[in-house]
Amino acid sequence: MVRHPAGPATQALTPVQPGTKLPNFSLENQYGEQVTSQDLSTGRSIIVFFPWAFSRVCGGELAELQHHLPEFRDADVRLVAISVDHKFSLRTYAEQEGFEFVLLADFWPHGQVAELFDAFDVERGVARRVTIHVHNGVITDRFASGISEPRKLDQYRQILSQRDIF
Repeated sequence: MVRHPAGPATQALTPVQPGTKLPNFSLENQYGEQVTSQDLSTGRSIIVFFPWAFSRVCGGELAELQHHLPEFRDADVRLVAISVDHKFSLRTYAEQEGFEFVLLADFWPHGQVAELFDAFDVERGVARRVTIHVHNGVITDRFASGISEPRKLDQYRQILSQRDIF
């Protein structure tokens, strides 16, 4: 059983791995619009789970992704970042930092989508640094780093260089 800090224990989940279908979910973006897993299932998407808006490591990591956003667009890859912060916090964060990619709020039920991806730190109550690559609704790659370690841009570039996965 997995204990969820916002409620009772939930059924243990099998972590999503490369080769598995993207699980169903729906979250609000920083503007309050619903974004579903279906929206991310056509073509290629990279889902970036991050612990905290306005933190030094997350801010640096997301700023680097923003700086290299043209590479994602050139490869026709959607970039989406998810945290357990509220949509209003994410909107302010995106505006202050100039992020042009979508930020999704996994606010309530707290961390439920992060749990689907085995990307929720139960002790801290935040998303872990996990990155998921989706191609036509199938997870094709997954990588992670420690809570205080930013992911490397080269890891993203390796995914961007993969044109025909399936």
